[in-house]
Amino acid sequence: MSSQIKASIMILTQNTIERKVYLKTTLYFLFRNFNNKYKYPITILHEGDYKERDIKEIISGIRGDECKSLINFKELNKEDFELPSHINKEILEKSINTQIVPYWRNKKYRLMCNFWFKNFIKYCDNYDYIMRLDDDSIIEEPINTDVFKLLKENDHVYMSNIVHVDCGLCNYNMKELFSNLFPDKKDELDKLFVSANISKDHNIYNKFKELYKIINNTDYNDDNININMPIMYYNNFFVTDVNFWKRNDVKNYVSIISNNPNFYYYRYGDAPLQTILLSLLEPNKITRTVFKYSKKLQREAFIDLNNNIHSFMPNNYDNSSCVILNKK
Repeated sequence: MSSQIKASIMILTQNTIERKVYLKTTLYFLFRNFNNKYKYPITILHEGDYKERDIKEIISGIRGDECKSLINFKELNKEDFELPSHINKEILEKSINTQIVPYWRNKKYRLMCNFWFKNFIKYCDNYDYIMRLDDDSIIEEPINTDVFKLLKENDHVYMSNIVHVDCGLCNYNMKELFSNLFPDKKDELDKLFVSANISKDHNIYNKFKELYKIINNTDYNDDNININMPIMYYNNFFVTDVNFWKRNDVKNYVSIISNNPNFYYYRYGDAPLQTILLSLLEPNKITRTVFKYSKKLQREAFIDLNNNIHSFMPNNYDNSSCVILNKK
C-alpha cells in the first residue's frame, strides 16, 4: 500500500453485461492513470450477484499478479441495500411511476444513494481513507499526485472533482430538513441552494401535484412550486477521511436524514446530502482536485441495433498499464 496510508478505492457494481463492460473500462483507466503507480487496494462491492466465474472474468483482464492482487470483491450485507421497514412500498412505487423528471430514477437508484450516504462506512473498518468511483467513472488523464496523501497532509476530510447543481424537485424540502437540523446555519444554507419558482402554467406543475398527493395524502394548492436546487460535489468520484463519517454527531445527522421518508419518495441524492453536511460541519476541510473525468460510457460502450455490446479500448495501450487489451 502506497506510503503506508490505509486507503482503498471502492466501486459499487451490478453483474449485468452492460455493467461488466463499464467496470472493465473503469478499471483500465483507473490503473492506467492512477493506480498502476500508487497501487492501492480496490474493493468492488456487489449484492451477491458476482460469482467466482464472474470475478475471474474481471480479474483476468488485469495484467500482472501484483495488480491482480489489488482487487477484492466483497458482497454487501443484505440489510445495507434494501428498503427500511418504515418506507411505504405502495407510496414509493406510485412516486417512482410518476417519473416527474427524466432523472427521477428507480428503487435501486434510491438504495444506491442510501448506501453511499449512510452504509458505505460499514465497509471502511480497515481504512483511514477511501476513494469512491462508480463502475462507469473514467479517469481520462494521469493523476500525478497521491490524492490520499494529499488529503492527509492537508488535514482535509473530503475531495471531489466537479461542482454541479442538482434537481430541485428530486430534493424537494431538503433545505427545510437541514434548516430544522441546523437552525443557526441559515446564511450558510442559503449559499448551498439555488432558489427557483415553477409557475402553475408549467407543464410539470400538474405532475408535481399528483406526486405531492401521493406522498402527503393531501392536495397541493399553491399557485407556484418553490424549489431549492442544492449545489453539490459530483460525488461519483470522491476521496474522504473515514473518521469524519464515524464521528457521533455525523452518524446522528446521517441517521436522521436517511430515515426521513422523503429520502426515498422524492429521490434525495447522496451527493447533495454529503456536500451540505460537510459544508456545514467542516467547511474549511473540503478541497477539489482537477483532472479530466467523465461518466456514462456511451463513448466507450454501446449497444448496436442487433443488441451487440461494443466496448472501446484505447489503441495507444502501453506496457505501464495493468489492464490487458482484449484481442479477438
